Amino acid sequence: MRYVGVALLILLGLGPAEAIVMDGSVRDDSSPLPPAAAVVRIHTPFGLTASGTLLPGGHYVLTAAHVVSSIAEDRISRGLIEFPSCAGKPRRQWKAVHLHPKAASHRLARIWDAALIELDKPVSPEVVVGVPLTTIPARRDLMVHLAGYGHRGNGLLGDYQPPGTLTLGPNFFDQSPTPELLLSLGLPQNCGPLLIHRFDPDNNEAHFAAGDSGGPGLVLDSDGRVRIASLNLGRHRGPSDHDHRLNGSFGELGLSLDASALLPWLQPFLSQHRQAPNNAN
Repeated sequence: MRYVGVALLILLGLGPAEAIVMDGSVRDDSSPLPPAAAVVRIHTPFGLTASGTLLPGGHYVLTAAHVVSSIAEDRISRGLIEFPSCAGKPRRQWKAVHLHPKAASHRLARIWDAALIELDKPVSPEVVVGVPLTTIPARRDLMVHLAGYGHRGNGLLGDYQPPGTLTLGPNFFDQSPTPELLLSLGLPQNCGPLLIHRFDPDNNEAHFAAGDSGGPGLVLDSDGRVRIASLNLGRHRGPSDHDHRLNGSFGELGLSLDASALLPWLQPFLSQHRQAPNNAN
């Protein structure tokens, strides 16, 4: 495994997991909240927290590369995965970390910011059902439910409620990655599967805060099955940070990765473990 210090100046620093959601964020015309037992809280060997999602098969957790990069081999086993929203609250240690190949590139790491945490023992689908990725690229107006553990409150005023609960809030990918916008973000013109959105309190949209990195953007298919449509990377910290706090405010840009673009990389891992043993719990 190669350990690469991912320079992500535009993304959030890791800290207490927070999901900042405007009060009353679920609108009357919004879709039902997807089940989220597979959304995990990640504890790194450095004592920091982030979010991720258990994938089908129960062996891997998908998260952001900058959450797990540059961890020495002898410290990997000190990482911990928790399932706080699942009955029994199972836990798993880390076995290995696998960065997306393009996360090794300083130029591309800010886009292909994805990684897998391999668990030391699989989680049976009888305990937690892993969530598959969408196979269709996210459209610009797609509404997803951003998921993460930690604080919930008013992103404009910093009115946080007690931490430790799972929060799901809606958001739309509504910003086109124009050359001017990419230049202002310091991103290459070929931004690949990067998704961009603004935090809009008038529509009670969710937004990221420190520690939400690696959480999913969840959608419900027409058949009611939950899928991962996007991977939370964080928000742009710069001139658009209106209140200079570690939370979202109007006009700040949120960045996500289109999950469907990760399928070619993920498939070899998942095909090794089609089904977790029934006795793993």
